[in-house]
Amino acid sequence: MAEIDAYNEALKSGLYQKPAGLLGKYDNVRRFWEDEELGLYLRPYLERLVTRKREHGQRLRLLDLGCGSGDGLEFITSISRQPLISEGDTRVIEPDMLELYQGIDINEGLLRQGRAIYSDRPNVSFTQLNLNDFDFDAEAPHDLYLANYGVLSHNTDEQTVELLSNIARRSQDGTLIVIDWLGRYSYEWQTLWTRDFARNQWMNYAISYIPSAGEMESPELTYFPLRIVGRQEALHIYRQAKRQTRGVITLRKLADRSSFVGRHTDTAQYNPHCQPMRRLVNSLFEPNRCTNLAEALITYTPRDGFTEINTYHQRLADGWNYLVTYTKALLEGSQPPTAPAGMPLPLRRARRAMKGVVKAATRMKIGNARASLVEPQLGYCLRELEMGLQRGLGCGHGLVAIFEVVK
Repeated sequence: MAEIDAYNEALKSGLYQKPAGLLGKYDNVRRFWEDEELGLYLRPYLERLVTRKREHGQRLRLLDLGCGSGDGLEFITSISRQPLISEGDTRVIEPDMLELYQGIDINEGLLRQGRAIYSDRPNVSFTQLNLNDFDFDAEAPHDLYLANYGVLSHNTDEQTVELLSNIARRSQDGTLIVIDWLGRYSYEWQTLWTRDFARNQWMNYAISYIPSAGEMESPELTYFPLRIVGRQEALHIYRQAKRQTRGVITLRKLADRSSFVGRHTDTAQYNPHCQPMRRLVNSLFEPNRCTNLAEALITYTPRDGFTEINTYHQRLADGWNYLVTYTKALLEGSQPPTAPAGMPLPLRRARRAMKGVVKAATRMKIGNARASLVEPQLGYCLRELEMGLQRGLGCGHGLVAIFEVVK
């Protein structure tokens, strides 16, 4: 299969190893932006699930569909409660709460990597299997189902509806299902934007951010089809699953993730207007590395015929640019830019946070306060800005959906 060949190419590159910092699958943006953003979307529902399980003296069973090397286990066990400043361990799922992590994936190479990483965990298992072939009747129900980072973009809509329906019918009240697709209106592939949903459901995708720049056009690079989904299409899939299960599945959250920091902003492979924002945000999160903030300004190029989508992207770009310029002025001791009219609350909060952290940095006796304190906080504030302004339209690299089974 083309998908397996493509992921094996990435695996052989060595950049699928953990952690990777500025490069690779597990770069800073993946760890400090994408994983944490997804965790923040999921946290209120996960806290409620864990509380209910504890009250009944039960532990969690987790099924990771398209698990790769076990990313879902690391992701789910790293989600924190909203902590008091004095707290240390704030994990929502403490070690004693996990009865089983079961990962299934079609790629044996990634599964071998997962088995090696978690070989000391008796409650962790990996099985080679197509996720659509999982026999739900042969297993005890799970409490949490994960299919993250575009896993269900490998599926047809009919397969996804059937998968969601199978899970919902065989699950207990309160079960959570967390999935995402590639966003239809990501700026990364603006050239593919369309209103013809029937004939333009798929994009020809390549993991071209793993090879070096000189290898981008290599004829050996493997392409494979992935489903791109917008809000309208996600809601259609949900309504079909709800109808098939007679209403026991409920959509709790639909949200965009990684609007200007997706992998292909750096390659500009599908949109020549893209700037390498992922590289720059990776730099913001890197200790002891200063970023040229003048390069971190977004020049958004709209596409005619997509007013609502352009409005979202432009609003985020304007807020992003104001915050970067404001922070740069604070660092340089120059006059901050004039606040935009009607500044949204997420931007006001981010500005206040950056003012406080820059002021604190001037009193901190650490090696490079800008690189190790101010710039990471700017990265977090940009992430919070995206979360505050997103509308779940499919404008990010990923369109996240959180479902709950209600019986």
